[in-house]
Amino acid sequence: MPIMRTVGEVAELAGVTVRLLHHYDEIGVLSPSARSEAGYRLYSYGDLERLQEILIWRALGFPLGEIKALLDDGTYDRAQALRRQRSLVESELGRLGAVARALDEAL
Repeated sequence: MPIMRTVGEVAELAGVTVRLLHHYDEIGVLSPSARSEAGYRLYSYGDLERLQEILIWRALGFPLGEIKALLDDGTYDRAQALRRQRSLVESELGRLGAVARALDEAL
């Protein structure tokens, strides 16, 4: 059986709260792959990959509903998505660089 992580371990690894992970489970954007005998959420490596993608899309300003639809699309290509995310980050860096230059000029 693959290594499974508890909700607390995943929260610590990802730098998020347990409450956020519970919320993601409740709305169906990130459901754990398993439950312990006591009913505790258990996350697989695949779940951690999905969480990473969710957090990146959120950082890029995408709403959770759109992220869920994107990730649940049967044609979703993770490598292509990572390239798109990288491109969006580069665009944002360029935009922020222009803002920084404008601030420097104003100073």
